[in-house]
Amino acid sequence: MIPFPEQIKCKYVFDTSALIILVEKCELQDAFVKFANERDLFIPTRVREEFFAGDIHDYYKKTIENCFTPIDMTLADELLPYFNFDSTSGEIWVISYALKNPSTTCVIDEGFGRNICRLFSINVCGSIGIIGEMKKAGILSKSDLLNVRNKVRDTRFYLSKNLCNELDKICLS
Repeated sequence: MIPFPEQIKCKYVFDTSALIILVEKCELQDAFVKFANERDLFIPTRVREEFFAGDIHDYYKKTIENCFTPIDMTLADELLPYFNFDSTSGEIWVISYALKNPSTTCVIDEGFGRNICRLFSINVCGSIGIIGEMKKAGILSKSDLLNVRNKVRDTRFYLSKNLCNELDKICLS
């Protein structure tokens, strides 16, 4: 029996910057617990190491450990030329996983990684897209969304004017 689309569990694989924004900067730990109940959330070992490398509060580490399945995998060699044969970037690992698991959506904020996903016809969204998904799922209240909006705007991560407008649309509608 083929499952109906609403029965198929969404799969996401996260890059470091998206985790920093969503888990650390926006402090969406409780939201991620609910989000992970209905979705499969993956984190490549390399991204996990990158996230844990800094001075990270145990609360954030616990969220990663409780909500994300770590994946130890083989790098997709066909991606190496696009990354100047450097395999240290979290994005190359996220995209490698999605290449081998086409039903997975990459969660990458950097334009370069998103462009590589598009080049290989890989599903991609960013932190703003995940916030939108959490809103659609009823995980974030109007108050939560306004708080998230303020925190995202206060981060040192670059957001294009289009992404700021998209965030406003999600949080203010």
